[in-house]
Amino acid sequence: MSVAHETPLESLISRRGRNVPGLRMGDPRKSAELISFYAGFPDRDSLPAATVIEATRDALEAEGEWALQYGHGLGNRRLAGILLAKLKRDFGIDAEPDQLLITAGASQAIGLAIEALVDWGDTVITEVPTWMGAVRAFQNAGATAVGVPMNSGGTDVDALEATLARLRGDGITPKFIYTIPNFQNPTGVSTPRDRRERIVELAHEYGTFIFEDDAYADLRYAGERIAPIYTLDSRGTTVYFGTLSKTLGAGMRLGWAVGHPSLINKMGALKVDGSTNVFGTYVAAAWIPQYLDDHIDELRTIYQSRRDIMLAALEQHMPPGTSWTQPDGGFFVWVTLPDGIDTTAMAPQARERGVEYLPGAACHVNGDGHNTLRLSFSFARDAEIPEGIRILGEIIAGELAESGQRPATS
Repeated sequence: MSVAHETPLESLISRRGRNVPGLRMGDPRKSAELISFYAGFPDRDSLPAATVIEATRDALEAEGEWALQYGHGLGNRRLAGILLAKLKRDFGIDAEPDQLLITAGASQAIGLAIEALVDWGDTVITEVPTWMGAVRAFQNAGATAVGVPMNSGGTDVDALEATLARLRGDGITPKFIYTIPNFQNPTGVSTPRDRRERIVELAHEYGTFIFEDDAYADLRYAGERIAPIYTLDSRGTTVYFGTLSKTLGAGMRLGWAVGHPSLINKMGALKVDGSTNVFGTYVAAAWIPQYLDDHIDELRTIYQSRRDIMLAALEQHMPPGTSWTQPDGGFFVWVTLPDGIDTTAMAPQARERGVEYLPGAACHVNGDGHNTLRLSFSFARDAEIPEGIRILGEIIAGELAESGQRPATS
């Protein structure tokens, strides 16, 4: 029997349902068959299965009747306390338990915050480029996303100020400013403290929230730690999002939001799942105190090495006229090709040769970025990276030749 492309009773589908952009793609098992620079999948060889088994046993022996029960509306309060202690120790974030909501990864937390604030047609501000998942979340909510450019110094705060002033002139107050200040996804660039302070000043002046997505906070390989925007905001207008997906494991689906208790309460009320992954939160609460710090040290060593291998391979194999970022942490390098090269059109050729990457247009809310691509160094093994970059360099050189462009001299 053939499968119809149109949903039965299509006229009954909601506006949001009619406008969703389609399933988010990505399968680690399929990516493992390629040299994959596509997604921010964690390193498969360092996932802490053995210690998670131990923590699972500990959790079940200590509190099995509650680990297998429904949970608190804001999530496991013991895990919340452990996370708050870590956030204060490592990042200076000082918050109370009623300010932290545990969610199914940071992506659910961001989605709930959007749901709490955004009506169809409302305006939000985002960095451009930005995380592909945020682009989709804005689309799903029916938000009008206005882009503010990134540059080598992070968020362009002059452009942000001009955008806010223009919107005010049009009678529009954006609901929030979405920013990834550390090792930004997809560019890898970090926003320095002075610009973070200016983002806070502008949010206060123009009466809008700040969404601070800090998924890669623990994965710094160079440079000094920069104070989170949350700690620079004295008025409680910043919502801070974090996750265990890049450290403990993405399959745990555990993240959090920290914010003003009134907003956190609304987000919790919108969350109708009977408390996030109760069993997993008990395992995480047993695992983190014993294992997290040492595991983060291990991950930093692994990912720093992979970043360095990728940067060296780009230097060796990319044709002149190509540029890329050099991140201090995180998972990603952002590559910019000469104008006229379409990385979306180029992607099938790369897959045919066993390499995958994320075309940069997926990270834009304004239809730009066709000559850019994001490379993740987190999932491909060390020995695969130089070969994958060599193949991409050959494909890009071929695209340049086919377009009639001569590579710029070094």
